Amino acid sequence: MHLYLDTADQGAAESLLATGLFAGLTTNPTILQRASQGVADIPAIYRWAAAAGAREVFFQAWGEDTPTLVARGRQLRELGDEVVVKLVASRAGTAACATLASEGIPTLLTAVYNPGQAIVAAAAGATYIAPYLRRLTASGRDGLADVLAMHEVLSATDSGTKVLLASIPDVPSMVALARHGVDCFTMAPAVAEEFFTDELTAEAVATFEQAVLGTSP
Repeated sequence: MHLYLDTADQGAAESLLATGLFAGLTTNPTILQRASQGVADIPAIYRWAAAAGAREVFFQAWGEDTPTLVARGRQLRELGDEVVVKLVASRAGTAACATLASEGIPTLLTAVYNPGQAIVAAAAGATYIAPYLRRLTASGRDGLADVLAMHEVLSATDSGTKVLLASIPDVPSMVALARHGVDCFTMAPAVAEEFFTDELTAEAVATFEQAVLGTSP
């Protein structure tokens, strides 16, 4: 199981990375903007994320044509071995993904919205694809079924490309897909905190601590 934090907020990320449960960070230009950051801040984000224990840090290349995306993807990778280059699953982005993947650079095709895109992502040699579950569902599609179909396409064809689910509304959505073998998830810190908020677990903690002290619950 590989869990990631979908944020560029240092304060929110560092405490969760410190648990050792999260493999790294995923970002894109919108996430940078929400954290009052921009592409100029990417090197600094990489440094603090790697120092906090992130084993993979995802940054998105920007530009409208394949050569620009390839050049920026190479520049991002030069930051360090933990960098995974994200590219939008457009024609230009998928072509750039194929070039970067052929050079041994780990890649992720993002904004994947239908199972057919999983096929071209696999052909491009993408390391990951990122379907956005919340947006799929909001558009009126069966988001869980579409993501599962992507996973099944990749698994049935023995592809090395994996689904990294993004835009996750809650923990039960992850449970539903994990039951079918999806094992990479990136989530906002608020969703990550849901793993630790079960009221029965909290009651058990209090009970055990009271037993240590020799008192009754």
